[in-house]
Amino acid sequence: MSQAPPALPKGIPNCLKKRQLLNDKVLSPDLCREYGEKFLELGWREDALAFFKKGGMADELEKLKAYCLETGDAFLLGRLGHQAPEDWRRLGERALVLGKLHFARRAFEIAGDDDNTAMVAGLLAGQATPADR
Repeated sequence: MSQAPPALPKGIPNCLKKRQLLNDKVLSPDLCREYGEKFLELGWREDALAFFKKGGMADELEKLKAYCLETGDAFLLGRLGHQAPEDWRRLGERALVLGKLHFARRAFEIAGDDDNTAMVAGLLAGQATPADR
């Protein structure tokens, strides 16, 4: 007999309700902020991002951007929308320090930093070490 999936915390919409909310053309910014903060408290940044974007929450989006730069999260930064090459370069450097080589390579590619892209590609292929930088 299979176990039932864990219940969502109180006040968190399931995937169908979440889709309904995000597709609602008149969802209030306050409700967007409320759901975004709830998802953020759970560490579900992708879901928080969706609600913050829907509600046009610039401050919250900036906080997510800062989180991305601090943690080297290239995937989430890309979901935030267009970013300056220097932000991608900073993220690449941080991801490299944290050992997130795939994120570092992607960030350097987007930044147009061919030298660092090649260096990280070499690390991924086992042809270079960080000391070779």
